Amino acid sequence: MFKPNPANIAIVITDPQNDFLSPGGKGYHLTRNNIEHYNTLGNLEILISTAMGKGYQLFISPHYIYPHDYSWQFTGAEQEMLLKLRVFQKQNDYTSVGADWVPSLKPYILANRTVIATAHKIASPQNNDLVYQLRQHRKEKVILAGVLSNICVESHMRDLIENGFQTAVVYDATATISEKDFQAAVTNFQAFSSATWSTQQAISQL
Repeated sequence: MFKPNPANIAIVITDPQNDFLSPGGKGYHLTRNNIEHYNTLGNLEILISTAMGKGYQLFISPHYIYPHDYSWQFTGAEQEMLLKLRVFQKQNDYTSVGADWVPSLKPYILANRTVIATAHKIASPQNNDLVYQLRQHRKEKVILAGVLSNICVESHMRDLIENGFQTAVVYDATATISEKDFQAAVTNFQAFSSATWSTQQAISQL
């Protein structure tokens, strides 16, 4: 049983950045239909605002691509897609518009209590400090949402579970590039997570 409690539960959002979530983003043409169908942006804001209003702490696991990343020698399909689209661009202290936070979510992300993890480079939190940050803040459970449903969200879910965190996924606060990929992600959320909720189900539990 997954029982939310702000003392030991984190709200974790993967990649709440413009390139896949905002009109004009370099990958938005791929995710737009899914976002519009499930009201992903509206659901993300409702989830985050409700949770933070009830004392839950927000954690962000972002994706950045630096100039040196274009020299990678061993890349898979997901990496090739990101590099080809030139999304999540960051160089030193400069962050591109596409890699910046979605405007409607930015006030929550920049709030004092929010923890912004270092960048994950592929899809999971194995190579950023999200798990370390969660443990340092004594979080034992995670409510997870973000993009892309079947890539970063699913990879975060699997890795967090492997690291001992009980995990729930808010499926309609995620989005990906096709309905087929979305449904594949939901199937795996249901197979692995302790709960798979709609946004309304999630906020009713908080």
